[in-house]
Amino acid sequence: MENENKESKSNGMELLENVVKSNERNIASNLENKESNAEVKADIKDLVLAIGQLQLDFEAVKEIPTKIEIVLSQETSDFYEDFYKKMKMKEKFNWSGLGVFILGIFTFMLSITFATNWYKESIKAKSELRQDILKEFAVEGKKIYDENEIRILSENTQVMQLWIKNSPKKAEDFLRFKDGYEASMKSK
Repeated sequence: MENENKESKSNGMELLENVVKSNERNIASNLENKESNAEVKADIKDLVLAIGQLQLDFEAVKEIPTKIEIVLSQETSDFYEDFYKKMKMKEKFNWSGLGVFILGIFTFMLSITFATNWYKESIKAKSELRQDILKEFAVEGKKIYDENEIRILSENTQVMQLWIKNSPKKAEDFLRFKDGYEASMKSK
């Protein structure tokens, strides 16, 4: 039994040592938990303070007006009215200028069209007039000759008449030839 007693004492001592070690570990763990809890409590306090500050900031933002009414002086009001009138006048001027520009382009194109048609009709009328004059000449038995050719013929006729006058004997042969030639031409 003594052995049992010794064993029981040794088991009791071991058990006691284990309990002491476990308590020491629990105490250390509790101290760590207390420190951790203190940190968490400090963080929670900081969070509560931050939330409180945000609520104050939101209240301050709610107090900011969404509409601001501005009262202008009479001088400023007159300036803006004058400025508005000038802008309206410039806008009308710009639209008027655009209208005049478009009207100018339209008039220019219309003028080109009329001028082209007039030119074509003028050429056609001149051509028809020439044809009518040439037909009248043909009906009357007249023809149009080159002035240079008429001048040469006139000079040759004058030379021949001068030769006939200056050489009457030699001219008789020519005059007989001329009469024969004219007679043969009439018979054709």
